[in-house]
Amino acid sequence: MAEHATKLLLVEDSVTSAARLRASFRQLSGANDCFELVHVFRISDALKQLDAGHFDLVFLDLSLPETGGIDSLLQIRKAAPSLPIVVMTDLHAENIAFESLREGAQDYLVKSDLDSRMLIRTIRYAVERKRIDVQLQHQRERQAVLHEVNLAITSTLDLNSVLNLFLDKISRLLPGFAITIRLLDRDSGELKPLACRNLDEQEWKKILPTERRVDRAKTVMAASEPLVILDAVNHPTTSHLDFLRHNGLVSYVGVPMIAQGKSIGVIGFYTRERREFSTEEVERLATLGGQAAVAIHNSQLYERLKTANEALEKTLEIKGVLVGVMAHELKTPLQVIMGAAGLLSGGACGELNEDQHERVRAIESATDELLQVIDGTLNMVSLERGEMHLAVVEISVATLLSELNSEFSDAFRKKKIELIIDLPSGDCRMKTDRIKLKEILRNLLENARKFTQKGKVTVRFSFDTTRDQVEYTVSDTGIGMKKEILPKIFDLFYQAEPGREANDASAGLGLNIVKRMVAALSGEIDVASEVGKGTTFRLRFPKEIPPVGGASDFS
Repeated sequence: MAEHATKLLLVEDSVTSAARLRASFRQLSGANDCFELVHVFRISDALKQLDAGHFDLVFLDLSLPETGGIDSLLQIRKAAPSLPIVVMTDLHAENIAFESLREGAQDYLVKSDLDSRMLIRTIRYAVERKRIDVQLQHQRERQAVLHEVNLAITSTLDLNSVLNLFLDKISRLLPGFAITIRLLDRDSGELKPLACRNLDEQEWKKILPTERRVDRAKTVMAASEPLVILDAVNHPTTSHLDFLRHNGLVSYVGVPMIAQGKSIGVIGFYTRERREFSTEEVERLATLGGQAAVAIHNSQLYERLKTANEALEKTLEIKGVLVGVMAHELKTPLQVIMGAAGLLSGGACGELNEDQHERVRAIESATDELLQVIDGTLNMVSLERGEMHLAVVEISVATLLSELNSEFSDAFRKKKIELIIDLPSGDCRMKTDRIKLKEILRNLLENARKFTQKGKVTVRFSFDTTRDQVEYTVSDTGIGMKKEILPKIFDLFYQAEPGREANDASAGLGLNIVKRMVAALSGEIDVASEVGKGTTFRLRFPKEIPPVGGASDFS
């Protein structure tokens, strides 16, 4: 005999049709198949039967006088959504049969064509098709939930927010479950309570990590795989029963939270009634644990990075203050040295011979270089802090370039290099920070003077009326630079030619400061160079920049 009878519900108002079907099933019942048929005449009686007991399949007549047609099908589906339905119709009503398939029926039979072989095939096909449909629907629902959980817990990097979002979503997914999350403490190696749902959190957190009641989580952690306990009260991992009994916790599934191949904690899922967990359910819980692990791990990394950044910012702030103080303090003795050297070269202490004059000039040159380094350092500290202000005024370009010509002409003449500064024709004006613009051009001129041994340095100005821009170029006939190092010359502390003579050495601050100041003036700078032929810096600025009330942040 067959071990299990297939229980069928027949909803048919025709006594004759019902009798024929009943007779067919009596003939089909045997060693391999056994059928139990329950016959009702009305949909209302069918709904009562479905509410009272389990059925494997429904045969539904679509021509019931009470409701009939698709309405009957919809009522059955609503009452038993996972139950397969085979509709029965007359030969001339196949259109409604096809419509019923679109509305969720698994198959249909024409009453006049019933035979034993077709009945068996129809039952088996309908049951299997419904089973697959339900399975696919469950999979879609699970995927949708997992996607929803994933979107929620990846929407933030704050650990508390991640935990709350995760537990809220899981509580809706698993109503009635109590959920606990323990994280591994990297210092102590203990599993410390982090968060829970549907439990008294204060009471739960009183359980010490050293007690046996935490052995369940430790076992999951050590094995890095799920642990299922049907009766947690009587399990060896439980010593004191007060917590479990007080909260009515019975069955348990613990899943590891694994991130980057390492277990970082354990999620415990408790039910308040004894429950068998299928392999599929355990896998689903493990998937949730994996999602939580990634989100929590990312939150932990973010917190560590945030702490490290805060410490670094504090260190940089202290460094900036110290560098600024030291640079200011160094200027005082340098000014004394420069003053004393000036007195010596001026004859205040008597006439100097040629050798003494040369040594005094060396002192003046060295202190001047050091003073430039200190000024550059102070500028850099101000730039890093964002404390440099812009004082936007209208300036005369010709006046500015004339001042630079007067300032640098003597130094260029002493080095026997020609300085050519083309003054613009007419009264050309622009609105910018005069001091910063002059400092930019001064740095570029000094840079050109240092690295030009013969030839000339040329400064030109032009005005682009179509773009309302001004352009300055500073060109030299110096040693030039290789093309591959040009992108690096504006980097902090970068020196393009480490083999220069000692009197041409620099701290590598000038061009970095120039680029930052150019950006502060809403400008652009680029460079072209060829070894042995020289270098050209090209600067472009708006003819007018808006006034700035506060500090400009260049960092």
